[in-house]
Amino acid sequence: MDQVQLSTQEAVLYGMLLTGGIGFAIGLVPLILGIVKKKIRLGVFGLLASTIGGALLGLLLSVPAVVIFVWLILARQDSSATDIR
Repeated sequence: MDQVQLSTQEAVLYGMLLTGGIGFAIGLVPLILGIVKKKIRLGVFGLLASTIGGALLGLLLSVPAVVIFVWLILARQDSSATDIR
């Protein structure tokens, strides 16, 4: 069996791809919730923020991004629902 050698750049790239993939998988939560709640734009932004955050800092950035976007999707009211007469 041959020994595998990675350069530092390759190891960092593979690490970013792995954590970006994990961030993408976690980011599906706000995307699906956004589709269900008819707030697709926030769901897509949550997916992007989680994927990019996961690639940059792993779970330290992707999990808070998911929590923030889930909160935004659930907490934001429609402008028609806040009509007070």
